[in-house]
Amino acid sequence: MKEAKRDWYLYQKRADFSELSEKLGIDPVTVRILRNRELHTEEEIRSFLSAPLSELPSPLLLPDAIRFANILNRALAEKKRIRIVGDYDVDGVCAAYILYRGLSALSENLDYEIPDRIRDGYGINREIIRRAKEDGVGLILTCDNGISAREELSYAKELGIPVLVTDHHDIPRDSEGRELLPEALAVVDPKREGSRYPFPEICGAVVAWKLLLLLYQMKNIAEEEGMRLLPFAAIATVCDVMPLREENRILVKYGLQALSDPENPGLRALLSQSGLSGLSPLRAYHLGFVLGPCINAGGRLESAKTALRLFLSESPEEAEPLAQKLKELNEQRKAMTKQACEEAFRQAEEEKEDRSVLLLYLPKLHESLAGIVAGRVRERYYRPSFIVTRAQEEGMAKGSGRSIEGYPMADKLAEQKELLERFGGHPMAAGFSLREDKIDALRSALNKDAEIPPEKLKEKLWIDAAMPFSYVTEKLITELSRLEPFGKGNEKPRFAERALRILSVRVLGQKRNAVKFLLLSGEGRRAEAILFSDGDRFLRELGEKRLMDIVYYPEIHEYNGRKSLQLIISDYRFREGRREP
Repeated sequence: MKEAKRDWYLYQKRADFSELSEKLGIDPVTVRILRNRELHTEEEIRSFLSAPLSELPSPLLLPDAIRFANILNRALAEKKRIRIVGDYDVDGVCAAYILYRGLSALSENLDYEIPDRIRDGYGINREIIRRAKEDGVGLILTCDNGISAREELSYAKELGIPVLVTDHHDIPRDSEGRELLPEALAVVDPKREGSRYPFPEICGAVVAWKLLLLLYQMKNIAEEEGMRLLPFAAIATVCDVMPLREENRILVKYGLQALSDPENPGLRALLSQSGLSGLSPLRAYHLGFVLGPCINAGGRLESAKTALRLFLSESPEEAEPLAQKLKELNEQRKAMTKQACEEAFRQAEEEKEDRSVLLLYLPKLHESLAGIVAGRVRERYYRPSFIVTRAQEEGMAKGSGRSIEGYPMADKLAEQKELLERFGGHPMAAGFSLREDKIDALRSALNKDAEIPPEKLKEKLWIDAAMPFSYVTEKLITELSRLEPFGKGNEKPRFAERALRILSVRVLGQKRNAVKFLLLSGEGRRAEAILFSDGDRFLRELGEKRLMDIVYYPEIHEYNGRKSLQLIISDYRFREGRREP
């Protein structure tokens, strides 16, 4: 199995770029990028660039929002014991924190529960409900889970425990397409049928935050109190890979500003442990790839409650050891992931057939890391990828998969249900359990019935503009930063230039994972560039070649008070020719 190469495509969307540039006072290249992001009119572009917090939709538009607030308000007045049930990922932890911290100002009779990833699995379960009954809980509040817990919430009803569901996941449906809602006093999910909420692609923490804002409005609590929790909604939005458009882009933009100097001692400690204290600007990348993995590490390797206790810390002295613990767990997780990826890549490259679907067995891998490794395998080979690990139960295995566009992973697992004990998921990610002796049969069946056309097994890299780096100015780079935060749905712009001559190349870093270039364009302009990749592997591929095409993003590099243009290379292709001495 060979590592996949991406096919390059240039956006060809049309508009009067010059006219819009003049009206908006921005560069035509910036207009082109915004048009590529499906913004059509002057008004849409102005709204995107200004993005005030006042444009966030009203929480009243969420289904069952008023019912939720009224029931919760009554439970608070009656001093009922309220238990918040979250989830073990970043979204679930942040949602639980938002509700717990926000409601703590209104009640002392409040606690929380987060399932154990290995022992309990995802979401609320019968054991959590049974313990709630024993503890005299008068109301359960779910966050980032509950929408699919029909059996579990029927059990809660049998025990006489009322439940309020707050979630953002897809609604289960019956064979005729009708919604299957759980038995709860209120079910708040923006994806419900008939919902008036204008942007349903929000995460569980944002649903919780909006409902808290509504409750605060009802109780005449100052809006600033609710806004203090905005950074947690922003972290969850990025880490749950929500599209950074419309409402999500606005709240992440302002959440990042608040995170530059957060009030929360736990966040301050985690930023410090992660080397992000005082960093300006803080970007969505830092949430998704630095803070988020630390928060997640607790739930993966020990308990998600470690992260929640961190955020609930009242002082730096209390927060620091918890932040350090999460940092250490994440370092452990990274080492385990690296080792597992090396084994997975080895297995993939030893495949005798060029399989459409990869299913690799890593029996010793911690099952909480299977999804991460599956994602890395998918990225390298651009194939639907499953990683299977040995389960705690004798003779059983568990699998986690990550897909590519055009391969509905959960549906494909459903076609092999006779081989599986349990399965579930959605088109781009899924999980299952099966007997170990059926792993080979599942691999064969998935490949036999894959039905993936060859063209679908090539990843498409979309380029915003073919732009010589000689066009780039500091003013343009500053303007491009107005398009942030970048992420899913608002990808960082990509530019391309052809036939650049490599004047020099060297590998940097203790791990030799950065390649520094001096490049020369056909116009005779020079620029520094950097590629973050396996440096030694790149040098072997380079050989004696001297010309390459690149996909890049421009930045201003400042060192010892000197500013210079630097191109961040995201992909490259070599051209025929020998490298000059």
